[in-house]
Amino acid sequence: MYIALWILFCLLASIGAVQALGWIICIMGRPPGHTGGYSTYQVIPLARDPGLLEQQLRYEIHLLRWASTPRPGPLILLDADLGQEAREVCRNMLSGMDGVIVCRPEEVADLICREKNAPARGV
Repeated sequence: MYIALWILFCLLASIGAVQALGWIICIMGRPPGHTGGYSTYQVIPLARDPGLLEQQLRYEIHLLRWASTPRPGPLILLDADLGQEAREVCRNMLSGMDGVIVCRPEEVADLICREKNAPARGV
């Protein structure tokens, strides 16, 4: 019984040590002068079919909620001529989600310029 508890304790301690080492590497790997603000953007075009769109949004929401490290910047979803039903699916599934922006392709450049001048916010 004590051997099993000792093995479990050692296993949990090694997992914790590996996680702490990962945090140290992430902190040391930042470029000099990096303040934690957004430096990269992930831009994903949305599917036009409402069924595929729902699957795509569920996947992205899953990544946002369960990622072990936060995204370095906002997730930009491109609305490339979505229909009314697809826009409703987007609106319903993304309500209350921080760090996700839905915009048209021609708005991306303005959005990035505004985000660089805005204070950093978390996902």
